Amino acid sequence: GQIIGDASVERLPRRMRHRGSIGISVLKAHWGRGIGSALMAQLIAFAKENGFAQLELEVRSDNARAIRLYEKFGFQKLCTHPDFFQIQPESETKAAPAIRIEEVRKLQGEIARIPLLSERRVVIMQEADKMNEAAANCLLKTIEEPSGQVVFILLTSRPSALLDTIISRCMRVEFGILQPEELVAILHQQGIEEPLAGKLASIADGSVSKALAMQDEELLNLQTQAFDLASAAGTLGVEQLLQLAKEMSNHSRERLIQWLGFLAMIYRDLLMLYSGSGLPLYNQSDIDRLSSLLNKYHQQELLQLLQLVQDYQKRLGSNVNTQLCLEGFLIRINNYLEE
Repeated sequence: GQIIGDASVERLPRRMRHRGSIGISVLKAHWGRGIGSALMAQLIAFAKENGFAQLELEVRSDNARAIRLYEKFGFQKLCTHPDFFQIQPESETKAAPAIRIEEVRKLQGEIARIPLLSERRVVIMQEADKMNEAAANCLLKTIEEPSGQVVFILLTSRPSALLDTIISRCMRVEFGILQPEELVAILHQQGIEEPLAGKLASIADGSVSKALAMQDEELLNLQTQAFDLASAAGTLGVEQLLQLAKEMSNHSRERLIQWLGFLAMIYRDLLMLYSGSGLPLYNQSDIDRLSSLLNKYHQQELLQLLQLVQDYQKRLGSNVNTQLCLEGFLIRINNYLEE
């Protein structure tokens, strides 16, 4: 027979085990036959029998059919407000995440209306530095001549990447990074226990959102691969470098930029060990492996390699061929260490 529908419930980790994340799907050819309702009823019954106190799901705001189904079974929208808007970078296929002009234009139409429940509307733009040029220019016009009562909050860890004309129209508020022990306490509240909480806190650069994102097993594997490259660089032949570039190019641009970030953390930690400054290390939990690399790198090489990593992170953020970009990067690293 044919499977025409599917439903699942996944228990959230550790301290959130009373909550479940659900998913449901039905082949389009069989819509309107009550299959979705039947699956949802069975799913809710299963959840009750197995001790779930709360079920959660995500749905696109324009999926009216699904929203009607969920509301029919008592689901309620949480954390929504008619005068609040949020924009964040999105990726298309393997392209680097970006905020595009279409999203800014859509926002312009939304904020032109009179606020419904508040004195003004609020727009939060996450990682504002990831606006492409067209989106940034479009936003600039909106900020210069706002069509309604609206406040824009642009969040970024790289203010220098924003247009000067946008920065000049903003009031700048700086936030310091969280200390590792503060970050660990927050991760514990999110149900993340040791030793993972400590490891995430050490490599998340004081950012809760980065730490939570790094729970992803793929990201942790990329950190291991960064250590592997730091250990093997200078000893690999051209064929091995080209093969590594080919394998790594299967990752998205965002993941590759994060992989280079892990490599930069290793180089920075080695410089700290050379200096004897006593400053905290990103990879404190891997101190033995770090120490084994000290004889491989000289301080000047580390400074050059850090600059190289930053250059290639910028390149990967643009529309370049990822495999060719990685081939050039790996060959240059190898050349630095062979000289």
